[in-house]
Amino acid sequence: MRLLPVLVASTALLAAPAALAQSLKPDEVFSSITVRPISEPNPVLGADGRVHLAYELLVVNPSQLFVTLEKVEAIGEGDGRLWTLEGDGLGAMTTVYGSKGRTLAPGGSAVVFVDVSFAAGDKLPGQLTSRIAATRQGAGADGKPAPLPADSPIPSTFSFDGAATKIGKQAVVVQPPLRGKGWVAVNGCCDAITSHRGAVMSVNGQLRVPERFAIDWIKLDDEGRVFTGDGSKLESYAYYGAPIHAAADGVVANVYDEAGEQVPGQDAKGITTANIGGNMLAVDIGDGAYAFYAHLQRGSLKVKLGDRVKAGDIIGLLGNTGNSTAPHLHFHVMDGPSPLNANGLPFVFTAFSSQGVLAPGGDDAIESGEPAKIESGLSGTHNNQLPLNNEVVDFE
Repeated sequence: MRLLPVLVASTALLAAPAALAQSLKPDEVFSSITVRPISEPNPVLGADGRVHLAYELLVVNPSQLFVTLEKVEAIGEGDGRLWTLEGDGLGAMTTVYGSKGRTLAPGGSAVVFVDVSFAAGDKLPGQLTSRIAATRQGAGADGKPAPLPADSPIPSTFSFDGAATKIGKQAVVVQPPLRGKGWVAVNGCCDAITSHRGAVMSVNGQLRVPERFAIDWIKLDDEGRVFTGDGSKLESYAYYGAPIHAAADGVVANVYDEAGEQVPGQDAKGITTANIGGNMLAVDIGDGAYAFYAHLQRGSLKVKLGDRVKAGDIIGLLGNTGNSTAPHLHFHVMDGPSPLNANGLPFVFTAFSSQGVLAPGGDDAIESGEPAKIESGLSGTHNNQLPLNNEVVDFE
């Protein structure tokens, strides 16, 4: 008598339509990997005249197989393909943890850095979906990738759509935090993995990308050099001690002023999670946005916690404190007062002019004291735009 319910259920299952009895339906793909956006993308108008949606896809491989990413696409409404990377191009925008290239080992993970861009007048989609194409292999007796057996119930190649994300709010409009000509936007956004764009970190068990749109500002002199003479001396950098201006009205929400100067050209010493930004300020500029100024000179901060600042106020002097190997101002906007426990928000400057961009390899050249070679791309006057990576700009 106890078997009767099981027999009844089995009979009902056999009588059901075949489509309802499948373990996976035709539109369900056994993917071996999971994919999700770390945070929603926020549109920003770059100095190239295009609106950029820069965001990251976290890829995790919970299986016992090796999975190689072959192609990643961003899909808009109506199945419109908006962005595609594959092969080596995909590899250049992917960081794989625990293995190399585009292959995730069993238990491995990766981050794919996406930069979907649109012409300035284009209508943005309401959301983006990712289309992932990948191949998988088994693990051989030596633990290395091996072809799947001929009778494997899953195919070696697969593709699926997922990781849908809505589009976030527009970029924050701020004033430039510096004055003068020849400022270089080092480690800027958006189409390369720089030390800022690639800085994905975990805080309190959550993934954060605080420096997604961050810029390290260094200054060229009239000869196009960052320094003259001994590059290990702070006085060799003519812009050392330049005034830092508040980029927007706000209230000081975080402050640190205990870090000493580092020696230029040497690895930073005495770095902790408390002082990694050196002497710094985080200013609440409203609507959930915070402006962050880092690596200032010790004792140069003009404000304290809770003080109100106005756009244009001098709030400190450019230094070389914290995790820094040469004098510079690190500037970004974020969605919280903690520089590491936040996600980066895009920002645009009210006005600047551009001399162009550093020639390929030019960032290494100027770090060794050579004059900068500047190409004409992006040159001209810009309003309410974000300076892009290695752009040389003038602030009046």
